[in-house]
Amino acid sequence: MGVSARKGMIICCNGKMFAGVFAWHVQAGNINANLADIECLMSGIRESIYSNLLFEDRWMMLADGVVNTLRVSLWSILLATLMGSLLCAIRMKSRSWAKVSVKWYVELMRAIPLLVLLLLLFYVVLADVALSPLWIAIVCFTLYFSAYFCEIFRSGIEGVNRGQWEAGFALGLSPWRTFMKVILPQALKKIIPVYKGQMVTLVKSTSIIGYVAVVDLTKAGDLIRSRTFDAFFPLLLVAAVYLLLTLILGALLDLFEKRITPKSRKI
Repeated sequence: MGVSARKGMIICCNGKMFAGVFAWHVQAGNINANLADIECLMSGIRESIYSNLLFEDRWMMLADGVVNTLRVSLWSILLATLMGSLLCAIRMKSRSWAKVSVKWYVELMRAIPLLVLLLLLFYVVLADVALSPLWIAIVCFTLYFSAYFCEIFRSGIEGVNRGQWEAGFALGLSPWRTFMKVILPQALKKIIPVYKGQMVTLVKSTSIIGYVAVVDLTKAGDLIRSRTFDAFFPLLLVAAVYLLLTLILGALLDLFEKRITPKSRKI
């Protein structure tokens, strides 16, 4: 086929990969689909589904990968939130040396790339510790994202007017009850939107844990690709699953935000 004959034809992928040959011929400004090419496309889709998911039960690799991704994500979110809260309390209420220590910790975590930190923990710091690769990944994400959560919580709390503290004290509330009843509800309105974005980033960042022998969602897709030599379909499926996970997480946080923010509820 010459160059002129190939003009106006867009080949999405070959027959071995995702969709067979799908050619759209451009003539006189109108796009006409060749029925034979459409049939070839559908055949290619069926072949890709069978070879990537059904053959040898390869869908189970993706299912296991989703489970490992969820394990790392949920444990990391929980532990990083708790550690971030502790770091925030230390930075806001403790003596100067403790504040400086937390500040330098936050700056250190911000400066080190997440992948480099993961490899350092796996190959150096925790190499002789009896921890599975999955838990090393959880430790890494906890250490890394707790620094970001600390700053998110601190900025949200400090964003509440100082007069609110004084109002709580004037009502006879203790510092703890003033924080829980007056300060925290107002701070959460500022914290949740940023916190939600950081949680989504955490879930997407779990795609690197395959570097330490954890078969997560991304690694499972890569293993399927190595067996089928079909890169497009597994990667597209992996991207779709990540999209679904982040949408569900975002929806749950939106519900929580509406519960603590009456003005955001629909009347």
